[in-house]
Amino acid sequence: MKNAPRFPALRILILALGLFAFLALIVNVALPASAQTETVLYNFCAQSGCPGLPDGGVIADPEGNLYGVTYTGGVGGTVFKLTPVGELSVLDSFDDSHQGVAPEGQLAFDQQGNVYGTAAEGGTNRYLVTAGDGTLFKLSPDGTETDLYNFGANSSDGITPTGGVVIDADGNLYGVTYRGGAYHVGTIFRLSPEGVETILHTLVHNKTDGSNPSAGLIMDSHSNVYGTTESGGLYGGGTVFEVTAQGSYRILHNFAAYPGDASFPEASLTLDSQGNLYGTTGYGGTYGGGAVFKMIPGANGSWNEIILGSFNRFAGQPNNSCWDPTSDVVFDAQGNLYGTTMFGGLWVNGCAYEINSAGELTILHAFGKDHDGAQPFGNVLFYQGNLYGTTYVGGAYDNGTVFKITP
Repeated sequence: MKNAPRFPALRILILALGLFAFLALIVNVALPASAQTETVLYNFCAQSGCPGLPDGGVIADPEGNLYGVTYTGGVGGTVFKLTPVGELSVLDSFDDSHQGVAPEGQLAFDQQGNVYGTAAEGGTNRYLVTAGDGTLFKLSPDGTETDLYNFGANSSDGITPTGGVVIDADGNLYGVTYRGGAYHVGTIFRLSPEGVETILHTLVHNKTDGSNPSAGLIMDSHSNVYGTTESGGLYGGGTVFEVTAQGSYRILHNFAAYPGDASFPEASLTLDSQGNLYGTTGYGGTYGGGAVFKMIPGANGSWNEIILGSFNRFAGQPNNSCWDPTSDVVFDAQGNLYGTTMFGGLWVNGCAYEINSAGELTILHAFGKDHDGAQPFGNVLFYQGNLYGTTYVGGAYDNGTVFKITP
């Protein structure tokens, strides 16, 4: 079972010793030859105050500018914009005078071009965490930053928002907190445009409910939201859940905490046009190294799970020598799925992969050599025929990168 898996720096430290145990096996495994091209669009610098350690992936505006967050930079992290020609500007630098620190998760746009996100720590409330319980913020197109909500307002409020937010047609924001709530294992919340918070569900640490949601929510065309919990559920391996537009909560799937089924999901879900859900888990699958799964709606409100691809923590199968998929998956126009793993590959620093419409898994790129990025973390974006994302470390200054892969 994973311990405190949401925070990348701690996560890398916990797993670092294990990587050396696999290294001797993996370096002799040849990944399949391919014509894919990986380009580092930006190397985050390592000087004091520079933005670095990007951990939420990127989103794009209509002009092709990319936006994301970094865990460090300024005093407590930044929001950045990267132009198509590689020029980076810091839109907001967190200082915790009120706005929080350690921004995490994917950003979101509204129709007016405002950007929304979450900071996992800091802010004005310190009900349960001495460093602050986290914030939800808004950045207007002119650069004005507004603190919409400070978490930890009372003993039942959630704390440590990690996944960003999703927005409905009325401007309400939906998200999760990793901790807090009445049972201290997280909440699902809605925030009105006026800044009024409603707890849609308080998670309970027992076999009837999931616990510790870390990934952002997604929303369908009827304003139902879907998400995952890293742990809990009937078998302890996490859950997939739904909250309807009317506020009704239910678990769609309980992951089993053993190889075979997927287990311990950490990334956002993806919805296709038929209403199927797709996602990834860091553990489980056929080889124990994580899996890509599909959830298909059935009769009478039931859902059926299919494992689309499994990853291997041990070498021996070149296509499966990458492990720990922590990104969501995204589609191209042909129905192929793309994502990243945080570890594995020839240099043990993560991979980008494709699962085609026939279900075949191919490694597109192994990260971590010759100033390449390492340990891709956060959601991925398929935009104008290319796959975009961020690596938490690596690059020319070992402080993370923004990358593009052309399949």
